[in-house]
Amino acid sequence: MAQFQPFPGMFLRIGSSYFEFMPHPLLPEDKEAVFVLEGGEALVYQVRNLDTQERCALKVFKASYRGPHLVRVTEVLQRHAHLPGLYLGYRICLTRTHYPEAVEAFPELEYAVLMPWIEARTWAGLMLDQAASVDYSFEQARQVALATAQILWNLEIRGLAHGDVAGGNILLTPQLSGVQLLDLEGLYAPGLPQPRKVSWGSPGYQHRNLPRQGQWCPQGDRFAGAVLLTEMLTWWEPRVRAHVADHAETLFPPQELQQSHTPLWQAVRDVLRSLSRDLLYLFDQAWSSSSLMECPELATWAMTLYSVFV
Repeated sequence: MAQFQPFPGMFLRIGSSYFEFMPHPLLPEDKEAVFVLEGGEALVYQVRNLDTQERCALKVFKASYRGPHLVRVTEVLQRHAHLPGLYLGYRICLTRTHYPEAVEAFPELEYAVLMPWIEARTWAGLMLDQAASVDYSFEQARQVALATAQILWNLEIRGLAHGDVAGGNILLTPQLSGVQLLDLEGLYAPGLPQPRKVSWGSPGYQHRNLPRQGQWCPQGDRFAGAVLLTEMLTWWEPRVRAHVADHAETLFPPQELQQSHTPLWQAVRDVLRSLSRDLLYLFDQAWSSSSLMECPELATWAMTLYSVFV
């Protein structure tokens, strides 16, 4: 058994296919630098399927996040991958039973996930980009909010929850007409065993009173979804952006969540009121809620957005 230290051009057999590890795009001459992104739970490598030439993502989890629950989550995602926003549900999970060659060669690959690679900007990335933020229009806000609400509604009516709705987990299509969800491994679904580490959300999207299981519950996306949709609906307005610190990845600083009478809170409410009093009501309801259960259902957000904009 060898330690898993891939290098550019290294081949890995997964099932009947071979995958090549890609060089880092900023260091093409470096013989050791592969294209890898590091997150809190995993390392994501870009690999190329030698049969199809398609780029894929190989997500290798850190030791404390590996476990058989990833197999169950993969099974659920495969059943729902046809839904809008769940393209990354087309995946396989590497286990000793089904992919013995890869796991026996590199034990660190047990429970790793192979899925499509999507080259796209995140919503947080757009907010961080001053030029892109200035160009962000009301029409784009309408489109991206509608698409996001539809996706979250589709999850909710099936008893599912992403568990960590945040700007960094939302991938945008080039024209901002659609989105894809990222980091699906923390998914809540009926019948799934609770993972050892549940999601407590991301800073800037966390409800002040989360239950013992954090956001790993059927209502887990309601508050974070309300904040995300509010970001999308108001970021086009310069008066809102003027109250946000430079290089902020979220609309609201974590310490201001569910705090009223701040200048930013007032500016956000003014924009929502100009769009629709129904949208303002939904925001106020989520903002003042004492629990996730008291937040508006994501179906209500979706239907309200459709009534206002379509």
